[in-house]
Amino acid sequence: MIKFAFGLDKKALATSTLGVGHLKPRAQPLALLLLLVFALLANSVASNPAPKVPELETLAKKIETKIEERVIPGAVIMASINGETVFEQVMGVQDINTDKPITKKTLFRLYSMSKPITSVAIMILAEQGKLKLTDPVAKYIPEFATTEVYAQGELGNIKTVSVERHMTIRDLLTHSSGITYHFTGNTPVHQYYRKHGVKRYTPVGSSPNDGEAAKDLTELVQRIAKAPLLVQPGDTFAYSYSTTVLGYVIEQVTNKRLDAYLQEAIFTPLGMKDTGFFVEGKDLKRFMTNYQMTSNGLKAIETQKNTDYKDRNRLLDGGGALAGTARDYLRFASMLANGGSLGGVRLLQPRSVYRMLYPEVELSGQADSAGTFFGLGFAVGNNITQKSGMSPTGMYGWGGSANTNFWIDPDTRLAYVVMTQVITPPGFEKSLGVRELSTQYVAKLRQRLQASN
Repeated sequence: MIKFAFGLDKKALATSTLGVGHLKPRAQPLALLLLLVFALLANSVASNPAPKVPELETLAKKIETKIEERVIPGAVIMASINGETVFEQVMGVQDINTDKPITKKTLFRLYSMSKPITSVAIMILAEQGKLKLTDPVAKYIPEFATTEVYAQGELGNIKTVSVERHMTIRDLLTHSSGITYHFTGNTPVHQYYRKHGVKRYTPVGSSPNDGEAAKDLTELVQRIAKAPLLVQPGDTFAYSYSTTVLGYVIEQVTNKRLDAYLQEAIFTPLGMKDTGFFVEGKDLKRFMTNYQMTSNGLKAIETQKNTDYKDRNRLLDGGGALAGTARDYLRFASMLANGGSLGGVRLLQPRSVYRMLYPEVELSGQADSAGTFFGLGFAVGNNITQKSGMSPTGMYGWGGSANTNFWIDPDTRLAYVVMTQVITPPGFEKSLGVRELSTQYVAKLRQRLQASN
């Protein structure tokens, strides 16, 4: 039976929730006594520095070697336990031409690490009774009532069949909706996506021959609903624009723009001051250059000058368009590792966090994915993923196209985040080694924490 450090097992989750405790401060009548208490506390903090984390110290040295070899321009790695930061290392530069150093305030493109944030927003609405995971997507987006499934035929002569059952919110969370991405294959459905612009503009998988990308979220979702599904909705994992569609569901349920709702429901409560869909003005100076790995080394593909993040009309894709700092994302990850709360602020009940982490569907179409599973927005680490370098056993998380990654372990309340900005096209997937090194040393840290508990 799975049991997390926040005190709930699968059976208990059906009947129990954890509330946020409240402390009642005791009034002190004498100012002198109060000053003495503060002095003692200050001395205690000074004599108890942050604990050493040898596993991550070794990892940082390994990543520094990657930076020296110009495999990556720079990186930030951070970790927390029980919501308290226990490790933070800032290395390398934001741009290899200017040698401007990375700092704690450097902004990174999150790409698919946007997905867990949007998934949490959906679960918040589910807890509030504003939607159900079993609801048909067509309840919120009527265009999906007539969506059909690819059966046979080449592009231009595609034959479709009716869905065996309607796509649900749960299907979107698990990427078992039948929706796909334009860049994850070359079937007639993928070709249809590319020809008809069923995509948002992104350097990942774009081709000059593609149809014009959707201009906004509404247009993209309408195009997705019109396109044939790759497979029947249900239990087959297909990495996709599913989370993008969830962002549109959020807008329909809340009657708010996605950026406004995420700010209200997640970013402001957690103190994620630097996370959002836009990077403008003076903030552009701390926006890291985005690179692509090539046979000739790193090639800059998006800079502060040509980024679409400064365009207020850019498509609000909850599946891949957020940017933020490593510190911000660590706060989000720490909230999940702590069972839905951080610093006295509760976003989700523990039962909802558990529900998100429970393995739902087996991954397919992802490198080294055989035998691994996906929950409601997160991949589930096991011995297979640890051996392949994808993620540590017993940890949950996801990554972004520019080789950002995060993992959490509710058992030890450990959260880990690594940020860099290098896209690795086919053939270069393991050329960086950052994820593989992180898997190795975070797994060692988790094992030590488990042994000490």
